[in-house]
Amino acid sequence: MNDAPKSVAMGGGIPDFIKLGEIGSTGMMKIETDLLEPVVLTDPSSRSVDGFCRFTLQNKGFLHSNSKLFVSLVPANDRAGVNVATGIGQIIKKAVLKIGNQTLNEIQDWNFLHQIKSSLISGEVQREREQYLTGRCVDHQFLYTATGGAITNNNLAGSYGLCNGREYSNGESGLLMQPFSVMDSREADQSPTYQIDLSDLFPFLKQHQLPLYMFKEPINIELTFNPAIDGRAFKPDGQTADQPFLLDRNELKFCADYLYFGDGSEMSDYAEANKDLSFSFPDYRLAVSSVSQASMRNIVRNVGMANRLVSRVLTSFNDSGNGEEDMLGTGQSLSLAKSGTGVLGGIEYNLRYNDRFEFPTNVQNTARLFSLLTDAEGVPFITDQEYSNAGDIITDATYEAREQKAGLEGQFFFQSTRLTGGRVGSRGIEVHVKATDLDASVDEMRSFCEYLRIARLQDGYVDVFNV
Repeated sequence: MNDAPKSVAMGGGIPDFIKLGEIGSTGMMKIETDLLEPVVLTDPSSRSVDGFCRFTLQNKGFLHSNSKLFVSLVPANDRAGVNVATGIGQIIKKAVLKIGNQTLNEIQDWNFLHQIKSSLISGEVQREREQYLTGRCVDHQFLYTATGGAITNNNLAGSYGLCNGREYSNGESGLLMQPFSVMDSREADQSPTYQIDLSDLFPFLKQHQLPLYMFKEPINIELTFNPAIDGRAFKPDGQTADQPFLLDRNELKFCADYLYFGDGSEMSDYAEANKDLSFSFPDYRLAVSSVSQASMRNIVRNVGMANRLVSRVLTSFNDSGNGEEDMLGTGQSLSLAKSGTGVLGGIEYNLRYNDRFEFPTNVQNTARLFSLLTDAEGVPFITDQEYSNAGDIITDATYEAREQKAGLEGQFFFQSTRLTGGRVGSRGIEVHVKATDLDASVDEMRSFCEYLRIARLQDGYVDVFNV
């Protein structure tokens, strides 16, 4: 076994603590945990006004990237929960990490980006782990039908549906939430508390951890929450609409893990050797456009990013009217409409920058679009019908009395493309889409551009600039 660190910051064998990875087996690490209360918290009972909170971290140790935000909602219905796609993450609208007056990382419409990233988690992990930690549970199971006392189709399932570890009830026609996940206003103190990873809020922390003890300025995490009414919870059919789901102020906390390396002067030696420290990291810039089914038949949208080093562009087609009645929450990306005979509408997709198209001819095949998504992001654990709306084998059964077919099919039509043409020129990036028959409820198009930035820590003060 090689006990050496993966990387070394400088000569003399000082480990590069800022990069996540292995450390030598002879090294020592201590962990100190603080349970922080928000220094600022506003949470109005409103359909249009956002909530907000701020946490201030202490300047000590290295901040562990898997530190957690604990969140619970005060239920307003006899039965409610969180959506299965993003779980408790739906409540986050914007996440900002600030060091002094410098914004190190800021992601707008964070819950939309989080839904794309959540689709990359396998169904088994979502069912066995994530539904208990974050509320996410997009897993599938085959459904076999029974007629009287005889089982039909012993070897072949006629459909598939959601799976959360419970049996379907009412003659295999309905699936209910796990009892622990039910938010009941009659037992408000039993409402579940979920967590959100710090590295999910700020994805660059999946590769780096911040040396807080080297900063001379305050470090703040600022979170903007979606409105309390119709923006946070999932409401089963039959429950009263337009009820506020406020944050439980007793449960809203940030669990900060501070790491200390070595049993001697290792950390002071690292700080001394890195008085001028720079590291690169990816950030996301959002561009939102108002669209319609008619305009999407031939649309060109410039998403900016001039003179920046952009690695990929993620695009989704959204319905601003989605809310608490949708089992996938607000962030689903709607696909092509399907005719009565099962024929999908057509689509053409391309990106243009630096006076060239990314693809010589427009991508017209949904299977090819799915392949591009896989190449750029990884394998999403979704089915063909959930992605492109092709086929008709999602079950007619319900989830909390909401029809699964209507809630799942064609709701994961995410697009992602790696850029191969180098730094973006002065004209920015254009997204070209020709969708002859996109879902009629689409009224917004979102594009997240991932680009490279550099943070420079010099004598305890941080500067951030684009590459």
